[in-house]
Amino acid sequence: MSSKQDATLTNGGEHARAIIERQLNGIDGAEEQSLTLLTYATTWDKAILIVSSICAILAGALNPLVPVIYGLLVSIYNGFEDGSVSASELRDKVSTFSLYYVYLSIALFFLTYFATVGYYYSGERIARSVRTAYLSAIMRQNMAFFDLVGSGEITNRIVSDMGTVQEAITSKLSVMLSALAQFCAAFVVAFIMYWKTALILSPFFVAMIVSASLGGAYAVKHHKRAMTLYGQASSITQEAFGAIRQVTAFGMSRVLSQRYVSLLSQAGEANSKAENVVAALIAWMNAMPCLIDALSFWAGSKFLVKGEMSVADVTTTTLAVTIGCFAIIRIAPSAQALISGFAAAAEVFKTIARSSSQDPLDTTGEQPQSVVGNIQLEHVDLVYPSRDDVGVLRNVSLECPAMKRTAIVGSSGSGKSSILALLERFYEPTGGKVILDGKDIQSLNLRWLRSQIALVDQNPVLFNATILENIQYGCCSTNDEPSHQAVIRAAIKANAHDFITALPHGYHTRVGEKGLQLSGGQRQRIAIARALIRDPRILLLDEATSALDSKTESVVQSAIDAACQDRTTIMIAHRLSTVRNADNIIVLAQGHVAEEGNHESLIAKNGVYASLVQKQQIQDDAARLRDKEDGKEEVVVSNSVDELNEKSTLTESPDRPFTIKAQESTNPTTDAPSQSTSAKKTLFFIFKMSRENWKMLLFGLICAILAGLTIPAQSVLFAKLLTIMGFPAERYTQLQNQTKLWSGLYIAIAGATFIFWMGVETTLAYATQQLSQRVRQIGFQTIMIQDMAFFDEPANTTNALSTVLSNSTDDLAGMGGPVMGGILTFISTILGGIILSLVVGWKLALVCTATIPIVVACGWLRLQILNAFDTKVRQSGIDSAAYAGELIGSVRTVASLGLEEYSMRQYDSILAQRSAKSLQSILSASSLYAASQSVVYLCAALAFWYGGQLIADREYSTFQVYVCFVSLISGSQIAGSIFTFAPDASKAMHASQELDKVMQAKPKINHALGNAEAETEKHDIQAQHPKGCRIEFENVTFSYPSRPDRLALNNFSIIVEPGQTLALIGQTGSGKSTCVSLLERFYEPDLGRVLVDRHDITELDVNAYRQTISLVSQESIMFSGTIRENIAVGQVEREVSDPEIMEACRQANIIDFVQSLPEGLSTLVGTSGNMLSGGQKQRIAIARAFLRKPKILLLDEATSALDTESEAIVQAAMDTIRRGRTTIMVAHRLSTIRNAGIICVMENGMLIESGSHHELMSLRGKYWEMVGMQNLH
Repeated sequence: MSSKQDATLTNGGEHARAIIERQLNGIDGAEEQSLTLLTYATTWDKAILIVSSICAILAGALNPLVPVIYGLLVSIYNGFEDGSVSASELRDKVSTFSLYYVYLSIALFFLTYFATVGYYYSGERIARSVRTAYLSAIMRQNMAFFDLVGSGEITNRIVSDMGTVQEAITSKLSVMLSALAQFCAAFVVAFIMYWKTALILSPFFVAMIVSASLGGAYAVKHHKRAMTLYGQASSITQEAFGAIRQVTAFGMSRVLSQRYVSLLSQAGEANSKAENVVAALIAWMNAMPCLIDALSFWAGSKFLVKGEMSVADVTTTTLAVTIGCFAIIRIAPSAQALISGFAAAAEVFKTIARSSSQDPLDTTGEQPQSVVGNIQLEHVDLVYPSRDDVGVLRNVSLECPAMKRTAIVGSSGSGKSSILALLERFYEPTGGKVILDGKDIQSLNLRWLRSQIALVDQNPVLFNATILENIQYGCCSTNDEPSHQAVIRAAIKANAHDFITALPHGYHTRVGEKGLQLSGGQRQRIAIARALIRDPRILLLDEATSALDSKTESVVQSAIDAACQDRTTIMIAHRLSTVRNADNIIVLAQGHVAEEGNHESLIAKNGVYASLVQKQQIQDDAARLRDKEDGKEEVVVSNSVDELNEKSTLTESPDRPFTIKAQESTNPTTDAPSQSTSAKKTLFFIFKMSRENWKMLLFGLICAILAGLTIPAQSVLFAKLLTIMGFPAERYTQLQNQTKLWSGLYIAIAGATFIFWMGVETTLAYATQQLSQRVRQIGFQTIMIQDMAFFDEPANTTNALSTVLSNSTDDLAGMGGPVMGGILTFISTILGGIILSLVVGWKLALVCTATIPIVVACGWLRLQILNAFDTKVRQSGIDSAAYAGELIGSVRTVASLGLEEYSMRQYDSILAQRSAKSLQSILSASSLYAASQSVVYLCAALAFWYGGQLIADREYSTFQVYVCFVSLISGSQIAGSIFTFAPDASKAMHASQELDKVMQAKPKINHALGNAEAETEKHDIQAQHPKGCRIEFENVTFSYPSRPDRLALNNFSIIVEPGQTLALIGQTGSGKSTCVSLLERFYEPDLGRVLVDRHDITELDVNAYRQTISLVSQESIMFSGTIRENIAVGQVEREVSDPEIMEACRQANIIDFVQSLPEGLSTLVGTSGNMLSGGQKQRIAIARAFLRKPKILLLDEATSALDTESEAIVQAAMDTIRRGRTTIMVAHRLSTIRNAGIICVMENGMLIESGSHHELMSLRGKYWEMVGMQNLH
């Protein structure tokens, strides 16, 4: 830690460092080493896994019996050739040995079936437990953890990484065990037959195992890095989609896309390193059997000539060793999935093992029977762990008496919200103590502590549920389910009941993602109702009325005043009129207490507080005016539609029990894929998205065909060498010479096989990597240019869209290059084998070929069942992922409300529903898979029996039978192997449909393309008015697309001259923000026009037009990165220098704060700017707007988060920068707009009054009433 950091840790040096480290790294991560997937298996799961593993092992161990039977048949065939076995004896023996194949097939069917069902069933249960444990671990973490890890990265772990883990357990692990058993059994058979030959061949196995181990370790390392980078990329999508209006307004799409693509490129590089190693391993393992066969036959010929081995021994040993090699090859296609699964599990376990220093689910700690509510801070220091070089609180001591109201005021960044964060135990003080009723709160049970506190934040977060449920969530931590009447009483206290009942579905209206289907004021009132329903002993209000208009604020403030009775209340406010009646007011400055007292005593001191009050112009005569008007302002909201949110897209939710539920449809592709989803369409989509790499893709596919043809070629060599091994003693010299020749050809085939497979794996893996990157990139860019109506749709939530980009692109690889290449290789093997067999022996070829469709049919039926199964389960997976994403994205709200346990129960319930849907499909699909794997031995029985008849009748030679048998039975095995890709292909089909629908979405407003006329129009605007533009709303009528039956603007008309300032005021939902949205071209009017310099803005190039506008909205949006990047993010046409950025900071009154930071502009702001206070974020947003040097300035409550002093300075700067620029201001705080050229009072989307401040005051109408409510002169 640097000296600067040391300086900030004023109390206790090492102790403070230990606290910071504990919050950053957890208490103890040693447990990580002991966590495995089996840790999350129940006894029942383990029993099933044991039985399934035994079945998989036995199924694999049965395969090496084939060489034994084969060797016996070869011995009989050779006996018939040399005359030692008669034709009748040949027929009898062949029939008996063929029956052995039938028995083997039956045993293999049942073993494979039970193994597959068991692994799928237990694997899904284990994965479900790990998912739940991971999300539970996330919910247990302290806030410092979330300051460093983005919500997108966490969601990506749950969706993508856990999907990889589940796939590894359910399908890949079974293959691995079966293959390992096959390998071991084959080795045993080989040593029993003739140990010398087996020993000679052993180095090849050692080489394969060593190369696989070293290569696998290298691949795991780079896969881990790739997954970390993909998680960071997912965080960008979460932030971008969650702040799409600001991103669109500032043209940030290009910058964010560049960051996103950069992370994808880095992840692709890491993946490519792993894929190249895997490619070499697969090529090596495919070439190795050829080398083994060559050496085995060559060595076998030596021992055969010496009389130490028989032909049957040579055959059985060679085939056993070859089967052992193929067993290792069977491992290879699953190696990548297993490597990815283990890498993903390791990252998940790392988080699960992290012991949080502030665990809300920990049952330890004191839980006093009663709470008085006396709060003290004794010499408290605070340093945020992720920014430990800046002290936030320094030696702060204060007291908040029980049952009293304490107000904390001060400039932005002075530490006000940090005190509330300490009371909620979001962070630990690095020095001193926070005391509740004489007890250090660190000694209290965290869940109990938070259940005594209710927090209403400046930017309240609602969940994607009904209004009723959102208010009920306030009681989750107490486990008491509130009645409907209790909810109504809380809503009445918060002045929310009237607007709720005016909605078509009342309390059962869904509020949308984060409550964004409601206005800011409506969200705030529901949040207040949520706080009041829990009847807390301590009430924390962090700018609780900042989003309310003056009328509503007055009534809600009265409700808050009533709610503050009989409980300890701590209020943070910039608007000092809301705290003047507090029992005690604490003034903070730069992290320490500057003044303390009540309103009158602080005014008498004429210090910092008095100066703040003076700037806000709070006067006694204005207060008397307010009191005079109270009689007629007591009721401000009626059951009329004027309280409806101007952008509400609310849907009905039927009565149901008190539950937190994921939205039932979060899939952006509104129609679920059907069984008829076409593989052809998927392939077309993949080829379309891979067209830039078509040469590489074509080369890889040609290599795949050639690689497949090496197997029929090997069958000729194998049959020839078997025939040579049957030469009589007098031809041993010829036997040895020909064995050398054909073994040499085997080596040549091995070289060709290695080259072809290397070509397949490297090129197609790279093409797939490029496909994934391109699909993610295009998908991200396509989503970013959609109209706001697209994001207003309930299906298109932030989490759902992010899930499509991460999960669906991963699933698309199920029919990507390597899989496609593997399928093409298998097809060329089958066709090559059929053609070769027809040429060599057409009768046997026709009989054997007829069996292949049976295998294909079994595999195809399994694919259809999996397709239907994936359709059912996929939606459940998306729902659970979206629900988890919502919890993680609102983690502070979840923690404050104590929703951890309840949320986890609901999440587990969603996963349980998903599991219940899968069992029937698993049973059906497993039976067909088992059939496709075992029926090949029935084919072998038929081939050997019929081949024996042909040899007995002297129609065919043994060479012809061997060629047909090896090539076609290999073809049958390959046909069965094709459908091991069925689960991946099924997922890929659905993923391609989802991604294609996203990419085919067309915005009504063209964000990407301009034209010459539009460019000319843009230059005309600049030429006429260098700084300002004339704006006109001409008879504009508008309703939001998602709610066409409600007018947000009704025949609205106004003209703003160049350089003039227009202020829009009115109650929540009156249409103010809609005017800003139409000016930004987020939407287009239904009737009328919006004109800029007499040009209809719908005829202008939208990107160029938006470059002339700067928007500062009520809720400032920050992105992960530095302060510099956040200020410059809206500059898309030029690079900006640090001096320019610092000048923008100076204008926004944040330069002192930036210069005080050790890293200055390079300081990281954290995920969504969580390392900054609300005021600091707002001033950075204002600096961002200033930097653009706009022609039109849109200010939607731009100073709502600023303290009085900062507001005054920023207001003065804004007054300066507004000169010569056309400005549209939306405000509740009327002191900020009294100097505007035109003030428009809006109601129900219509213009009620307009004029200057003095003109409207003289009218003594609506505006005059609102001024009186805010104590303005």
